[in-house]
Amino acid sequence: MNFNKFSLACLVLSGSALLVACGGSSSGSLSPAPIASTNTSAAINPQSGAAVVSGVLDKSFGFSSGVPSFGTTSATSLKLSGTGAAPSFAISSAEGSATGAMTYGSCIFTVGQSSYPATSPLASGKSVTVSPCSLTVATIGLKGDGIATPANVTFQLGTVNSSPVSVSVSISATGVVTVSGFTIGTVTVVAATGATGAGS
Repeated sequence: MNFNKFSLACLVLSGSALLVACGGSSSGSLSPAPIASTNTSAAINPQSGAAVVSGVLDKSFGFSSGVPSFGTTSATSLKLSGTGAAPSFAISSAEGSATGAMTYGSCIFTVGQSSYPATSPLASGKSVTVSPCSLTVATIGLKGDGIATPANVTFQLGTVNSSPVSVSVSISATGVVTVSGFTIGTVTVVAATGATGAGS
């Protein structure tokens, strides 16, 4: 009988220890994830281009009033395909359409096939260098919890910006920003307001 009582006491004590070890106490709560304090700007250049472009491949960016560097004044679309290391492009507007290869420095568009007139910067065989060339990701206010969430990104070509396009964005607790799974840079993260800690 004494042995059975001793065994039962051990079982109760073991269960209590397991509860504590598994976080059974309700005396506190986890701090909320930090949040991004700004939007994220990612320059497209020889060092960063492959990663940045990889995050927006096969997305179509629209420029409602054209792109001066391309010589277009009507609504113009740009779509990058292939790989981030060696992307191809397709440009179209009321003035014509063109395809070719893009390289970095900042963004260099080398036209292969084109229906634009010979006087256009996008005529067949021509090359157009656009600077600055970058992406801006609307990260302000997003949580630094590593969870992918939809966010808008705009493409800057020279002096004009595209209409926003939705992409999948995640931010780590230290501010590392990924777009569609590709790291494009970092953003400053700050503690979320209204956070409650243990015992509060």
